[in-house]
Amino acid sequence: MHFEIVHEFDIPLDALELAVISPTLCQKLAHRLPNIESVQQKEHLLKEGRLERIWSYRATFRLPAFARVYVTPEMMAWDERSIYDIKKHSSEWSISPHIKPEWRKYFTAGGSYMLTKLDSGRTKRTVHGTIELRVPVLRGVAEKLILGEVRRTFDAEAETLHDLATLV
Repeated sequence: MHFEIVHEFDIPLDALELAVISPTLCQKLAHRLPNIESVQQKEHLLKEGRLERIWSYRATFRLPAFARVYVTPEMMAWDERSIYDIKKHSSEWSISPHIKPEWRKYFTAGGSYMLTKLDSGRTKRTVHGTIELRVPVLRGVAEKLILGEVRRTFDAEAETLHDLATLV
C-alpha cells in the first residue's frame, strides 16, 4: 500500500528544518501520541550536513478482536530509522519491527520525506511511503489500520514541528 501525506506550514523552510533536526522533537512529539506507550530517541547524530536518527516506539492501541489472536505485544514495537540531508531538505526512512528475525520477511515499511519552499515564506512537507504486510488473511484490513496510525503520527509531528518552529 502506497501513501502520501502532505502538510503545509506558514513557516519558512529554514525555520521548519531547524525543528525537523531538533534533538527535542522526539520528546515533544511523544505527548501528542495517545496510542503510543513510549517513543524514545535511540540515536541523534548530526554531522556533515546529515542527521541520522533512530526513534523507538511501543504502541498501546486497542486491536480489533480478530487481530488479537495474531498480533503479539512485540509486534506493536518498532524502530524508525531516518537519514535527513539538510542540503536536499529530504530524508529516507524505514521501519524495523521488534519481532523475531524470521518474521521480518512479512512486513516492510519505508519512504521519503521532503520539505519544499512555497511562496510567501511557506513550506510544504510531503511524506511518501509504502507499507507492505505479507499475510494473506489480514493484509488489507491490517495495512489500513497501520496506515491510520502512520497518518496520525505524521499529523502529530506536523503540529509539533509547527510549535517548535514558532517558539519565540
